[in-house]
Amino acid sequence: MGFIKRYQSLIPALIVGVSMFFACTKEKVPGVPLPPEPTKWEKIAGHYKVYDTTGVYLYDMNLIHSHNDATNRDSIRFENFDGEFTFTTQQEEFANIPMYVAIGGGDTLYDSNNKRWKLSAGTFTYYNNWKNDTIPLRFQKTNINYYIEDVTPYFACNCRQIAVKQH
Repeated sequence: MGFIKRYQSLIPALIVGVSMFFACTKEKVPGVPLPPEPTKWEKIAGHYKVYDTTGVYLYDMNLIHSHNDATNRDSIRFENFDGEFTFTTQQEEFANIPMYVAIGGGDTLYDSNNKRWKLSAGTFTYYNNWKNDTIPLRFQKTNINYYIEDVTPYFACNCRQIAVKQH
């Protein structure tokens, strides 16, 4: 008896087995779509506790991101900034300071007592730069143009504070 005659009955089973082996492939299941990565302004937005530079708690502050589709510009709304101001500032891109937060509300800001102030901040590499959920704040606050008319004591400050995002 020859080799082929001896295993002749196994040849169809072998062919069926090999074809089934190559026919069984894992189905590709579409992956779950990942949510888009938040923009830097969306990362910065949130609720913050603000401290002085020695760690003493001062006030709570909210930063709210908004995007104007018509102008394609981002803004941050500061609520309760320095414990008394609410204003919106258009955010800018700085190549050398990637997470810079612009502070200031123009020439005249009104505090919670309806008194007028000037609030501004320069561009610093350390200050006003969001990093690891913390913003070291540095800004100038003065009422020099308004204190007589507003009947308030004169005040000027080169203020430094630390804002820590709460989760």
